[in-house]
Amino acid sequence: MNSLSLIVILVVLVGLGLTHDYRIPISKKHRRGERNFATRPYAEVGRRHRTYKRGVNKTHPFELGIGYYYQMDIMLKPEVAQNAIPNIYTNIRWPNAIVPYVITGNFSATEVSTIQQAMTQYAQTTCVRFVPYTNQATFITIDNSASGCWSYVGHSTNNSYNHVNLQTPSCLTTGTVAHELMHAIGFYHEFTRPDRDDWVTIDTGALATQYQTTAFYNANFAKMAATQVELYGIPYYYGSVMHYSKWGGAVNYSRPVMNNIQPWTGDFGNKTGLSTPDILAVNYMYSNHYYHNFANHHNDCIYNYYYNNYNCQANHYNSKGKSCS
Repeated sequence: MNSLSLIVILVVLVGLGLTHDYRIPISKKHRRGERNFATRPYAEVGRRHRTYKRGVNKTHPFELGIGYYYQMDIMLKPEVAQNAIPNIYTNIRWPNAIVPYVITGNFSATEVSTIQQAMTQYAQTTCVRFVPYTNQATFITIDNSASGCWSYVGHSTNNSYNHVNLQTPSCLTTGTVAHELMHAIGFYHEFTRPDRDDWVTIDTGALATQYQTTAFYNANFAKMAATQVELYGIPYYYGSVMHYSKWGGAVNYSRPVMNNIQPWTGDFGNKTGLSTPDILAVNYMYSNHYYHNFANHHNDCIYNYYYNNYNCQANHYNSKGKSCS
């Protein structure tokens, strides 16, 4: 093969979006699994986003932080490093389920509207409220630095760690914003649940060569222990807004990294926002007296939703007027 042919092939691959996620090499410290690898934004991730083509790339934009951020889009406090934070601990919940926010990035009016649409989903279906900052002690900052889509997990008394980044335009879809906001209120990814192996397989052979290490697997695909997470009796759901696509970290689209064990049609994740199981999880986590026994009365709806495509209307779970405590 001559050099001209090789150049043509590379141009075609880049145009199709098949190489952009992984053509930027990761540093040696990332290959070693450096504990502090996910404690600051990386411009390298921002460069990946500049070539992301919505509708062409099968990966979700928040997967482009692979190799740089914990679980591809989570920023960690230095003292946390690669240790997962259990979401059962109330100290990462936002007090009274109120999340003040400040938008500091240079977003267009349309992009601000997209952020507000995602916040409205929470307001209409859960007891969590995102409200403009006035004089609250803690609040989240929403920025659009050229470092990808990422968030810290849960509430912190240090506002430096209440931060969501949404690089424009790639991160500005309702589903992506809802995903990062769900991190901000205390949730990790669906595929890290303790029961994950009953639902998906992880094909490490489909990963790019530099990602086929134990350190990389532990930082991106390891399951959480049962003592680290509360599932609230909600079954695993491929269509959760907190689920990644099948292709995160894949060399190309001919061989997915994640494969469903149970029947499921299409890709994983949710591009439009919160699914009914996501809504349930948020309400369980933030409302002690109203939702904690909810599944006992509504298992028929939950399970029919998954397995029989039953339409569990969102307003069944709307806690408007209910107190989160």
